[in-house]
Amino acid sequence: MDELLLHRAQHGDPDAFEQLIGPLEQLIWRICWHYTGNRENAEDCGQETMVRIWRSLENYRGECALESWVYRIAANCCMDFLRKKKRDQSVSMEPLKEQGFDPADPSPGTEEQVVAAEEKKRLREAITLLPEDQREALIMTQLEKVPYEEAAKLLGVSEGTVKSRVNRAKARLKEILSEARELSPPGNVQRDERRLRS
Repeated sequence: MDELLLHRAQHGDPDAFEQLIGPLEQLIWRICWHYTGNRENAEDCGQETMVRIWRSLENYRGECALESWVYRIAANCCMDFLRKKKRDQSVSMEPLKEQGFDPADPSPGTEEQVVAAEEKKRLREAITLLPEDQREALIMTQLEKVPYEEAAKLLGVSEGTVKSRVNRAKARLKEILSEARELSPPGNVQRDERRLRS
């Protein structure tokens, strides 16, 4: 990392901030998408993440990689958002836009693409229902492909704890998807469960 660029960004230079953090915007977007499960909430969390990074960059001392530090801020921002939403009693599994598509998703052309989009949406919704520690471990290791060792450092727990949380998250997701059987054709839920095993 360019120390001069970091120094300039830490002292309020917006161009330096853009050069330093701009390349990480896709990472921030993916994290927010995985945590919140929809475009609007991901955009809100992404914007809030950028504000938090701007406000706290002067405190970054290089104890970990900048990407890890940004990941932690984005994850915390998303968890704060989900906690607030839950307090407001508005977190729930949305009914797949009345069995339609998320407007943010591209319009699929084949039945297989439709089914795949619905499966992904159902999984994202189920992930938002996981306990916070399980959701965080699952998203980091399974969706963002952060190695277990790095995830353990980011979460401040042992590698074994991360693995345990991921296993509990997968088991809970299977329960959630099984409960969804009543709401959708059995084939779709079974496909979702197969995705969890991989």
